[in-house]
Amino acid sequence: MLASSAQMSRDLAPGSEVRQTVKAHLLASQKLLVDSMYNLAPLLDCMLSTELLSQDNYHEIKAEKTPQNRARKLLEIVQAQMDESEARRFLECLKECKQQYPRLRNWLSSETGILSGQTDMSFQTGSSSTERRLQAQFYSLCGRLGSSVLPISLALFSSSTLTQFDLERIQAAPTPTQQTQTLLCICLTKGESACRSFYEALHNEDEQLAEDMNVTSMVEGLSISSKARSESSNVPIAVEETRDTAEGHLPYSGVLRKVKAQLSVGEGDEARLNICELGVAVGLPRRTTKESLLEGVGIEDSSQLEALVSLFMEKTQDADRLVSRVAELDIQKVRLSERGCLSLKLLQEAEAILRSGCHSHLHKWDHLHDQDHLHGLDQLHVTDCREQCRVWTVFSFLLWDCLVEALEEPELKPSGDSKGRSLTGALQCLRGCERVEADLLQELELCWEEGGAENLLQSIRVLAQILRDLYPFQDHFKLSGPSVEGLYSCRFSRIHRVTSFQGISARMIKKALNSVGPVSSHRDLTHRAQQYRDLCLQIARLLNTVQLERSSGELTNAPITNIIQHICLTLSKPSFNSRAFNAGIRHRLLTLTEFIPTQLCLGTLMQLHQETLSELQLYLQRGEHHNFQFDPQSVQILGPARLLSVSSARGPTAIDNGVEEDFRFVASEATSFLVRLRCLGYEEIKGFFEVSEPRCFLASQLGENGHHAIRWLGDVLAEEENKIWIREGGTGWREELETVARRHSIQLCNEGCLFRVTTSQEECEVKFMYRAGRLWATAQKDCEVL
Repeated sequence: MLASSAQMSRDLAPGSEVRQTVKAHLLASQKLLVDSMYNLAPLLDCMLSTELLSQDNYHEIKAEKTPQNRARKLLEIVQAQMDESEARRFLECLKECKQQYPRLRNWLSSETGILSGQTDMSFQTGSSSTERRLQAQFYSLCGRLGSSVLPISLALFSSSTLTQFDLERIQAAPTPTQQTQTLLCICLTKGESACRSFYEALHNEDEQLAEDMNVTSMVEGLSISSKARSESSNVPIAVEETRDTAEGHLPYSGVLRKVKAQLSVGEGDEARLNICELGVAVGLPRRTTKESLLEGVGIEDSSQLEALVSLFMEKTQDADRLVSRVAELDIQKVRLSERGCLSLKLLQEAEAILRSGCHSHLHKWDHLHDQDHLHGLDQLHVTDCREQCRVWTVFSFLLWDCLVEALEEPELKPSGDSKGRSLTGALQCLRGCERVEADLLQELELCWEEGGAENLLQSIRVLAQILRDLYPFQDHFKLSGPSVEGLYSCRFSRIHRVTSFQGISARMIKKALNSVGPVSSHRDLTHRAQQYRDLCLQIARLLNTVQLERSSGELTNAPITNIIQHICLTLSKPSFNSRAFNAGIRHRLLTLTEFIPTQLCLGTLMQLHQETLSELQLYLQRGEHHNFQFDPQSVQILGPARLLSVSSARGPTAIDNGVEEDFRFVASEATSFLVRLRCLGYEEIKGFFEVSEPRCFLASQLGENGHHAIRWLGDVLAEEENKIWIREGGTGWREELETVARRHSIQLCNEGCLFRVTTSQEECEVKFMYRAGRLWATAQKDCEVL
């Protein structure tokens, strides 16, 4: 492999002539072709008419679900089934259809030499694109750029050629060669403009190297050209297409632009929305939407939204319907929390590592699989920063975070001697958890078991969807059903943990944080160690405040290992067990001590740790959320209406020796429904408690006499087809109910605490109260409550 790389480097040296086959040339340009050929229909028609493509291959291509996958399948057929002459005919077909692919016009205009069997890649200025030059000089630059890579990257960041995420990816690479490799891959991905900017930055930073690479005259020519363009702004100029304008050539580009504008989705790498939930919100089945997004689609919002729009339009051909439904949507319901966004950003770092090296190093992942990588992770220390281990460390960290969001008490530890530190152990803990879809978990495990580059990239798509489902921006209720006869079950989208912790005052929190000072905002590796130490010291101070410990003054000048040891020791004390302190917060703090950003060279990991500190600060504040929770468990719709959503409108608030919280219910029309409610809490005198009083019962299998007898026993909440819901009365009521039930062979079912709500509009608000050991409810807006 080293020999072949060296040979390639010599072949592509400046001034050399390279004879390149058509198929090799197509393979080298695969990414550009896949990104550019959105509508294959004209090209396929041309290939069919010239008998270059069989009907079987045609249907095989059309069977792919996304435009990118169709393009990949076509290029795969060219590589696997065509000889050089057929590949040349394919290129001729592509040239005939060049009006359909604006992004390929410049690329196709320089292919005359290839079509005649001669390829001159000497790259004199003006003879071919700057992008082609950078492709040819890739290996030479990787070996020669050296310490200049970071100044050049910073210059490109300052000129907005690189994003903050791009810069962090480059800085995170452990060696200058790998940093150069990452930088060049990013520039090639961004297209011609980024490649020109790279050469200009190279010329400004290292004139000698620029001269050696034979690019000085080209850069000077670019500067003159740029000046001429700025002085001729009144003359129409053909602007070269880049990846950012690809949407303009999609079959549904018009509706895609509208939807992106409605959702404020740009063309960058941001991932801040749950596009699968968006698909459900506009009427598509979740399974269909999810499968579409997992078929080779990038995890950034722009790619996912493009796939969703294509799916909706293929199904309905109704653009107005899609635009109107998105306009009606509450975007907060599909937004992700800040931690969710950062988790996806970290996953993108892992994806960048997998894709870096321009595919020549991906065999390492197969080697990792050959060594039984899932088992091998049991022996993997998180400070091993080889590229393979960094990717698996990202997977381990994110799966650990999933456990915190999915389980009441996530006892799995990221390191130690038990199976808990392995990915297999984490996957086992998630099995059967209702907050993670079983088929996603199964596919994730299968991808990791089989290994290989494609499987690992697919695992990133699957894990991204799991993260999106676990990190909603709003803590709303997820509805399941109706399972039978209008019954909807409800559960919080985020886990609420009731503990005995009371919180501490804002003054004490502020004092603990001020004793350390603000955490540094520098992002480079030099400052990141100090940044991490300051953050750990702040956490140690806050934990000491929780248990009123004042003996840690020596931590101020202590090394980071001592501070981490202090945090772990503190969290092992009884005052931080799961009944006294939020188990999710506790385990995130332990995770922070295990995954150290400076050792792992992962910039986003530091941001996630800072988010953990923010979550700790918020959790420590005094409030009713520590010791109390209203839990609407289900809603029974009485009639044909559909339940659309349940959410907390205000509260909880402690007042009048009790706790109150307003809930909002939205149905498809005005209706009546029964809410089954309970509350969980902690009081110093009582300890932990659960209240479902006053009790209600469902009486069914009623005869005429039984029906009459039951109605006189208590408050009837609702009647429906030989069924009555009834609320208990005074002393001895339950015994009397059971006696009547036995006498008339009535079936009784304890339904817990029920309230009947009758609405006058689609939306209503109800105030629930806990007071004197009982639950109460009153109408707040557009309803009556019994």
